[in-house]
Amino acid sequence: MDNLEQSLAAHPFLAGLTSQQLQLLAECASLVNFRANQVIFAEGEEVKALYLLRFGRVAVEVHRTRRGPKTIYTLGEGDFLGLFWSGEEGKWFFDARAMELTRAIALNFDCLRRVLDNNPDLGYELLKRFVRMQAQKIKILKLQLVDFYGS
Repeated sequence: MDNLEQSLAAHPFLAGLTSQQLQLLAECASLVNFRANQVIFAEGEEVKALYLLRFGRVAVEVHRTRRGPKTIYTLGEGDFLGLFWSGEEGKWFFDARAMELTRAIALNFDCLRRVLDNNPDLGYELLKRFVRMQAQKIKILKLQLVDFYGS
């Protein structure tokens, strides 16, 4: 197992995947770094990669006219960045910005789609994990909306 596969195996989102599944994901993976305040992606941009965070913190934000960005939540080591995009359009509907030096594993979106289409067992396993994570993020958003609008 090479260094990239070891990094994939060590990430909590991928815990329990087989070495064969990790090898398939490694075909789409690369190590990336973001400096403090670097925009990782912006609302409306095409989805090019999904990210497994290894170090640092990322703010997921919504831009408000005349008021600037509002952080919806922050992500850190062990988190998955890339849940909120439109499937049909393949565009982000939030912004993401590194709050400090951040290291991640980038999963090329087109490559990942091909790998998952050709390996339905892996696709189904990751889909279950995506759904669980998305449910957690929606709970966070619900709490923030209740706080924002009052109960």
